[in-house]
Amino acid sequence: DLTSTPKEFNNRWMHAGDENRTNIPVIASKRQNKNDAHLNYAYNAYNYSTERIAKGDFIRMKEMSIAYELPSKVVKALRMQKCNVKLQATNMFLIYADKKLNGQDPEFFNTGGVAAPTPKQFTLTLNLGF
Repeated sequence: DLTSTPKEFNNRWMHAGDENRTNIPVIASKRQNKNDAHLNYAYNAYNYSTERIAKGDFIRMKEMSIAYELPSKVVKALRMQKCNVKLQATNMFLIYADKKLNGQDPEFFNTGGVAAPTPKQFTLTLNLGF
């Protein structure tokens, strides 16, 4: 399935001579798999090689917030003691991650047939005091 392979397979062997520019193996055809029953071991060797190891450290913009407190004249005109608004955003974007991840989120968790990326969240808070 070419639509679900990792991005690094965009740089895989495709034609004779590609081994001079990349170390990412070809996606074997049905014929190749039929002719060589041990070909699947090549993928296991590649998956357990140092080429597939990426650093796990990363920097994420975890939380951002902006708050505004209405001027006291406006608050008194509305017959309140205080009024402020706050907008908060969580998990906005990655600032840094290992280039070997090819843009994949290092906190992306895939287990038991369930894939759950880190969600972005937005919260708007209105604080009124009477």
